[in-house]
Amino acid sequence: MMPKYSLLSASIIALLSHTAVANDNNPIETIEVTGDFKRESLQTLSASASVLGTDAIVNRGANYLDQLLNSTANINFTAGASRGRFVQIRGVGLRSQFVDPIHPSVGMLIDNIDYSGLGGSALLFDVEQIALYRGPQGTRFGADAMAGMIDVQTHAVTHEPALNVQLGVGNYSSYEAGIAAGTSLSDSTAMRASYYQHQSDGYTDNVYLNDATQTQDEQVARIKLRTQWNSTLSTELVAHHIDIDNGYDAFTLSNDRKSSADEPGQDNQQSDAFALTTKYSGAALFDVAILISGLTGDTLYSYDEDWTCNDSSKPTVCAAGLHPYGYSSTDSYQREHERGTFELTFSDKNNNWVSGLSAKRKQVALTRAYTWQAQDFSSHYDVSHLALFGQKVTQLSDKTELVTGLRGEYYDSDYFDNNGITGNTDDWMWGAKVALEHFVVPRTMIYTSLSRGYKIGGVNGQALAQAKDEGLNITSDSYNFTPEYLWNLEFGVKGSSEDNRHTVRVSAFYMHRDDMQVKRSIEVERKFLEFIDNATQGRNYGLEVEGNLQYTDRLNLAYSAGYLDTKVEGDFAQLTLDGREQAQAPRYQYSLAVNYQVTERLFAEVSVEGKDDYYHSISHDAKADNSNLLNASISYYANSWSLTAWGRNLADEDVEVRGFRFPNNPLKDYIEETYVQYGEPRLLGLTFKYEL
Repeated sequence: MMPKYSLLSASIIALLSHTAVANDNNPIETIEVTGDFKRESLQTLSASASVLGTDAIVNRGANYLDQLLNSTANINFTAGASRGRFVQIRGVGLRSQFVDPIHPSVGMLIDNIDYSGLGGSALLFDVEQIALYRGPQGTRFGADAMAGMIDVQTHAVTHEPALNVQLGVGNYSSYEAGIAAGTSLSDSTAMRASYYQHQSDGYTDNVYLNDATQTQDEQVARIKLRTQWNSTLSTELVAHHIDIDNGYDAFTLSNDRKSSADEPGQDNQQSDAFALTTKYSGAALFDVAILISGLTGDTLYSYDEDWTCNDSSKPTVCAAGLHPYGYSSTDSYQREHERGTFELTFSDKNNNWVSGLSAKRKQVALTRAYTWQAQDFSSHYDVSHLALFGQKVTQLSDKTELVTGLRGEYYDSDYFDNNGITGNTDDWMWGAKVALEHFVVPRTMIYTSLSRGYKIGGVNGQALAQAKDEGLNITSDSYNFTPEYLWNLEFGVKGSSEDNRHTVRVSAFYMHRDDMQVKRSIEVERKFLEFIDNATQGRNYGLEVEGNLQYTDRLNLAYSAGYLDTKVEGDFAQLTLDGREQAQAPRYQYSLAVNYQVTERLFAEVSVEGKDDYYHSISHDAKADNSNLLNASISYYANSWSLTAWGRNLADEDVEVRGFRFPNNPLKDYIEETYVQYGEPRLLGLTFKYEL
């Protein structure tokens, strides 16, 4: 294996040794990240990561995270909601949530606030940078980052006056309006505040209600207040308010965008959150940072389970509901969330070592209203984490560094519900990272790393409650699930050309999953049971390539490609998986964006992106088709304003973003069929921005 890696390194070094056909006055901007406890260039981070900035958001006309993810290698997402809010990295990640509490494999931070499991929060107005870290981040981020981490940062506070106004319109009656402003309040204090609203009719026409029922109505307000108390002490306070009131009516018996549901669902979130970061550098030997954050919120997720109506005055539209074997039911999940984080970090003056402790607590209270239940179901879940972590950078030579990190994390979870089910799980889990970084030449680094991530175990409350239901055949092995551990061996090359006009990053990885957690679903007479099981193990390996080439002063190319091979190993009751590919794991993904400066003020961009077919789920063999999407934009930039016309999915391809397989259509005698939710159709829009 090592000779192949050496050949790969030599090939990339040779590639970067050629200077692009251009002058030296437009080098590619240096991108910085904080994935290894310190701020450093993306080109020196010993991990695979992608960074998306303001230009990517504007050129795509994006207002939500899932509209950007197809441009990154080996990162996928699912919907089953109003948005694609479940993310998978290298084939690992959740696909849905119904009754039981979830434990994310991919975490999400926004301004250092933990939004893991609340993917609807990822609205992009006034966002400066999105960093996506692939592979386990167990040392840095802990249990919620076994597969990776999404770190979203809004624009920083400055003492210079700043103003950003954004107005946009698009098809499907879409519009957006946002304003962000910053100023200095005193010599030591500055602030930035923003407000944004987006509305759209969505992409489903309800032919029974004669209305749009997959609507989007999203608002977010944020404020940052930064104070430099003296030369060694600073604080930054961040506060967020999110109000999402979206419709959810995505599935139909005919697998199209025309619904006949008489009780369409909702996908809502109202949350308030804060983070207070304090940094002190007055000690002689080390610096101190303290992070305190909290979040409270309510979410509502509901849907029409039969996907049709039973109105006798409309026999054609409601044919399935009026069938003698038709049925009518709804399902609703209302959750109250509370979570908090305290993190204390010590680091030396040169960031050669860091150590600290972290304490987290999450509480979720669920009320489920379901047609087939005699009374509403309620449950309460409380999990606490306490972690100690440390990392050391050792300079082996002027070209070589050794990075070693360790995190020990104890979790304790309690569960109870009104079925009389109670459960408690606790355990110590260990994450680690060992990385060797070597600069072959000043602009090219190779690295080899071994890292370990983890994900907590828990109780399958729904499985315990329905264990004796006829036809489900739930065994005692399914009452609980154990923690999962993921080992990641990675080799990478990162480099740039001498004139810094071509940067490239290549990573090859092999991941081994012990006690792999798999989410399963069992259906009996249109009643469903979901629970988490443990496979014996799984393995994921592949390759990621990303780069940016400033080919001429006017022409820029951004590209990415990913290859992924996955397998599940293990035997399950009522399910044969041994040797099958994992869910949400396309074998390949690619993206190419070409940006051309037509005149001094006019820019045009065309991008193509695609992915292979992949399994929707572990519980069945239905697949999403492969997809190839075309996007474009043209932007005019004046001194203080810009106007961008953009289009996504210009070929109007139907892209499956969630799929299930079960019987639900009485008109077809309830045969088992595959039902899918489609993502965005062709979208066209115009965005105006004024910046001061």
